[in-house]
Parts: sequence; structure tokens; C-alpha cells
Amino acid sequence: MTEEEFRRQKRRYQARRLIPVFGFLGPFFLLWVVFLAVPVVWSVWLSFNNGGIVEPARFVGVTNWTRAFQDDELRKSLINTVWYVVIAITVVFGLAIVLALLLQRYRRWSNFFKLGLYIPVLVSPIMAGMIFFFLTHYDMGVLNLLLQQLGLERMNFLGDNPNALLTISALEIWRGLGFWVLFFLAGLENVPQDLLDAARVDGAKPFRRFRKITIPVMRPLILFALVIALIFNFQLFDSVQVLTKGGPVLGTSTVVWFIYRRMFAFQDSGLAYATSVALLLLVLCLTIVAYGVLGKKVRQK
Repeated sequence: MTEEEFRRQKRRYQARRLIPVFGFLGPFFLLWVVFLAVPVVWSVWLSFNNGGIVEPARFVGVTNWTRAFQDDELRKSLINTVWYVVIAITVVFGLAIVLALLLQRYRRWSNFFKLGLYIPVLVSPIMAGMIFFFLTHYDMGVLNLLLQQLGLERMNFLGDNPNALLTISALEIWRGLGFWVLFFLAGLENVPQDLLDAARVDGAKPFRRFRKITIPVMRPLILFALVIALIFNFQLFDSVQVLTKGGPVLGTSTVVWFIYRRMFAFQDSGLAYATSVALLLLVLCLTIVAYGVLGKKVRQK
């Protein structure tokens, strides 16, 4: 066999090896292009246009972006969203880690409690919103009826600020807590037991073992959880739409709810697309910052 024939056979062999790869990745890549890449590029283009949905697109340059930065309602919605994200992630991560530690330590009835914690995850957003509506309604809500029975004044959970935003946060925490408990419990199971035993023999207290061993080992998992939580929590919409419609006085309006209103209530597609792309860039920047802060510590381990 000549050298040229050997090279030809080698290229054919490499091509045959790539056929299964393209066979497995091809459908996913096609769906990714059609349902993600193309819509994102199209959204970026429409953010510089008016129309483009029902009527033809008209290029307006950076006008939509200027309007977005100057819109007081969008500014209020962004502040509400940031407050919600901070509250939800801080509370749900703290509770989830504590409950995961308890479930890891006390094995008896643990499966029952895991099931009980995970059931809210399976509840649809609309159903969860209706449950909290009947819990927090000012006149006929279960919580206010209990307060009356105790001789206390009723609370306007959905009609006053900041009660309304805190109620929305409580709903989302209730829905997501079970998922994060099981998520962190899986991470705790992977912490090397010999390291914990060695620290215990050396006299390290439980909190010190948790801070010096458990947290560093779980840092990559926490990084991944933080990124996923940022992405999903910045998309808050269902609970707001079901419970408050953004009220009272835009006290619970979020960025995604603002986009929905601008697109479907006001048919202002240019501003809606500009806000959507800006939200994508914001979440992308926060993700990069999270990887830069926590990811650096992970690499230094």
C-alpha cells in the first residue's frame, strides 16, 4: 500500500467514525438551531426594529434601547426582580442546606419527608398560585381567618407593599424548596466521610467541619446551583400573573411580566424585544460573575 492510499484509507476510517457522532448530535443540534439560536438572533434584530410580528419590521436603530433605559416601569420591575431573586435564592438555599443536613443525619422517615418536600415541585404554577390565593386572600384567606380567630388584625398579603412581593417570594420558595433539598442532599452524600471522621477525631466542632470540609467539597455544586437559580428566578412570571397582575402599584411587577404586558397588552414589540435581549445579557453577565468568583475558588482547590 502506497502512502497516498494509506492516507485515503485513514480519512475514510475517520469519516466512518464521525458518522455515529453526527447521528447522535445532529437532531439535538438541529433543534438547538431552530428553537434557540435562530430565535435569539431574530430577537436581537427585532430589538432594533418596530413591528416584525404582525406588521413588517421598520428599522429604528437604538430607539427601543433608549426607551428601555428611560422607562420608569421597567426600572421598577427590575428592582422588584432583583429583590425577589436575592430573597428567594438566599432563603431557599439556606433552608435547603439545613434540611439536607437534617435528612442526612436522621435517616428514619427520611423518605417520607423527601416525598413531602418534593410534592410542591410537581404542582403546576397556576395551581400553586391558586393555593396561595386561598391562603392569603384578605377576606376569605385561611391565614387571615386564623388571625381573626386569634384576635389579631387581618393582613393584606396581596394588596400592600412589600407584603405582596414577600408573598410571591414565599410561594416560589415553597415550590422550589424540595428540589434544592434533594439537590444538596445528593451533594452531601459525596462528601468524603474519612475527612469528616478525621476532623472529628481532631476535635473540630460540627459547624467547623461544615465550613472547612463540606462547603469546599460542595463548591462546584453550589456554583452550578447558583447559576441555574439565577437563570430561572429572573424569569418569574406565573405567580405574578395569577396573584397580583403586577400590583399593587407595580409592587410585584417583574421584568418578564413587563415584557409580557408590552408585547400583548400594548403591542409594543420593539420595547419588548429590547427588554428581552437586555435581560438575556444581564443574566449572562451575572453568570460570568458567578463563575469568576466561585469558579476561581473551585480551580484553586
